[in-house]
Amino acid sequence: MCGIVGILSKNKIKTSVIKSMNDTIIHRGPDDEGYLIAGTYEDDVVFSKCDFTNCLYSLAFGHRRLAIIDLTPLGHQPMSFLDRYWIVYNGEVYNYIELRKELETLGYTFSSNSDTEVIMACYDAWGTDCLNRLNGMWAFVMYDRVKERVFISRDRFGIKPLYYYQDRENFIFASEIKALLKHPSVDKLPNIGYCKIFLNEGPKEFLRETAFKDIYQFDNACFLECDIEKLFQPFEEIKYWSIKSNFSYEPYDDEKAQKYIEQYYDLLSDAVRLRLRADVKVGSALSGGLDSSSVVYLINQQLKEQGQEQLQETFSSVYKTHGTEHCDESNFINKIAGDLNVKSNQIEPQLEDVIEEFRNFIYFLDTPSANTLMSSWHTYKLTKACDVTVTLDGQGADEQLAGYLQYLLYYFTNVPFSAMLREIPIYWNIPGASKLLIYSIFLNISRNLVGEKGTLTILDLMGKHFDFVPLNQKLSDDLELSLETLFHWADRGSMAFSVESRMPFMDYRLVEFLATIPANYKIHGGWTKFIARRAFNQRLPDVICWRKDKMGWPIPEEFWFKGSLKEHFIKTLKNAKFLSQCGIHFSNIKEKDFFNKYSFTFLLKCYVMETWYTVFWLDSRVTKIEPN
Repeated sequence: MCGIVGILSKNKIKTSVIKSMNDTIIHRGPDDEGYLIAGTYEDDVVFSKCDFTNCLYSLAFGHRRLAIIDLTPLGHQPMSFLDRYWIVYNGEVYNYIELRKELETLGYTFSSNSDTEVIMACYDAWGTDCLNRLNGMWAFVMYDRVKERVFISRDRFGIKPLYYYQDRENFIFASEIKALLKHPSVDKLPNIGYCKIFLNEGPKEFLRETAFKDIYQFDNACFLECDIEKLFQPFEEIKYWSIKSNFSYEPYDDEKAQKYIEQYYDLLSDAVRLRLRADVKVGSALSGGLDSSSVVYLINQQLKEQGQEQLQETFSSVYKTHGTEHCDESNFINKIAGDLNVKSNQIEPQLEDVIEEFRNFIYFLDTPSANTLMSSWHTYKLTKACDVTVTLDGQGADEQLAGYLQYLLYYFTNVPFSAMLREIPIYWNIPGASKLLIYSIFLNISRNLVGEKGTLTILDLMGKHFDFVPLNQKLSDDLELSLETLFHWADRGSMAFSVESRMPFMDYRLVEFLATIPANYKIHGGWTKFIARRAFNQRLPDVICWRKDKMGWPIPEEFWFKGSLKEHFIKTLKNAKFLSQCGIHFSNIKEKDFFNKYSFTFLLKCYVMETWYTVFWLDSRVTKIEPN
C-alpha cells in the first residue's frame, strides 16, 4: 500500500516539484520514498536519474511506500523489470503468489518477493489482458521505455484512487488531489458545478469530475495504453470488467439455496485467506454487525489452521456518553469478541475533539463527505495506535446481499402479486420496514393495474420518483455507483494513519458469484441477506447472525451540533465564505429558525462543504510550489 505521483511533460521538470508532490502524501507511505527522473529536468533537488536515450518527453515518477509485502529494499519503487518497464503502483494484488508460479513456468525470473514485480511480468506476458487475472485493488502507471508508451489502470471497484490533471503540455497524476495542487500548472479552484450537485444529492465519488476544477478521476475497472503524446489531450479509458447480473425471478428452492450458501461461505473464506497475506501485523474492524463479524470469524478460522496462538485484534468505535447511546453497538461488539475470543480494542470519539479532528479528516479526504465520519476516523486512529498496519473490513456486503431496508422496495415491487401477498406479512417485524412495505404494496398493485408508465405518472403527481428495476439491477447500480464513495472514505481514513484497509467482500470472484444469485435468495423468509445469515448460522451467535436492528455505524452528529457544538455549527453556516457561491445563503437566518427551516441532513452537508473550503483555501498545509 502506497502513494504515487508523476509528471509527463513536453517541458523541463523541476525535481523540487515532484519532491513536494511526493512529500504531500507521506502518510500513505512513511517507510520509503523513491523517484524516477528521465528526459529533461532542472537539478534543483538531487536524485539519481535514468538517462533514457530515446525519451522524447520529460518524465518524473514519485513513490511513497508503506511496506507490507517484502519489507526489504527489493520492494522499493519506482521499480523496473527486464530493463524495459518502470512502474509506480499503489495497492495489493492478493493472488500474486499464484501468478508468480504461473509466470515462472513461462520462463520469467524475479529478484524480489513483491507483487509489484509480478504485475510488470503479467503485462509483459499477457498485455492488457493481465488485468483480468489480478485479484486485488490497485492504481498504477507503467512506462514502457522501449515503445515510449504508458499503461495506466485502476482496480475493478475503484478501491484505490488515481487523479490527474492534463493540458497540452502536461499530464500530472497522483493518489490524492492535494499532491496535484503542488504543481505550478494546476490552479486551485473549486468546481462549483460539482459542489452544487453535492449539496443537492450528496457525495458522488464515482464521477469523473471532482470538487476541484480541471482535476479528474481515472475511471475504475478501466485502463489506458497509449503513446505519451495522447496524455496531453482528452482520452477515453477502456473498460476491462463489468458486472453481469441475474434479473430472473424464480420460486425459492431450499436445495438450491443450500448450494448457494456453501459457495458463498467458501468464496468469502478464500477471499479472507488471500487478504491475510502480509509481512506485518493484521487486524480487523468490528462494528457488531453480521458482515464484520463474519470476517472476524473467518480470520479466526484461518489463524487456527495456521497454528497461530496470538489473539486476533479487532477495532471499534463506540458511544457510551449520555445522549449518544443510540449510536452504540458495544453490546454486540462485546458479544462477538467474547464468543470468538478476540482482543477487542474500542475507542469513543470525544465531543471536544470533533471540530479539529473533522478538519483533519477533510484534509486527508480531499473532497467533501456526507457527514463527519468520526466513527471510521477513530477506528483507524485506534488501529494505528495498536501498531497494526493492515485491517480487513466489511464494506460491500450490503450492496450485494440486499442488506439495507430500501432494497425491500425493489424486491416486492418486482415479485408476482401473489408472492407479494404471501411474503410481505412476515417482514413487518423488521424495525423501520413498515412504511417501505406499504409503499411496495402500492407500487406493485399500481404496476399491475395501470402499468409502469401509468404508475410513474401517478408518482410524478405525488412529487415522488421511483425506478422500476429488478432488485439485482439496483444492487448492481449501487455496487458501481454508491460504493466508490465508501471506498474513498475508507482509503483516506486508513491511509491518513498509514494503515491499509482490505475488503474481502470485494473479491471479484465473490462479486461475480453473488450477481448471478436470484434476488429471492437474498431476501427470503422475513430476512434480508438471507444466504449470508444461513452461511454463518451456528457459527456466529444468534444475536449477531439473526439481528434485525441494523445500525451501520451511526454517528451522534445531531446530538453534537444541536447541543454543545450548536454555536460553532450555526456560526460556521452564517459566516460561510463559500456557500454563497453555490447559491446558499444563511446570513439572514435567525438562530432559532435554522433547524425548523432546514433539515439537519442538509445543514450538515453545508457545514461539511464550508469546512472543506476553509481547509483547502485557508489552511497553510495546502500550498503549491510557485514557478521562479
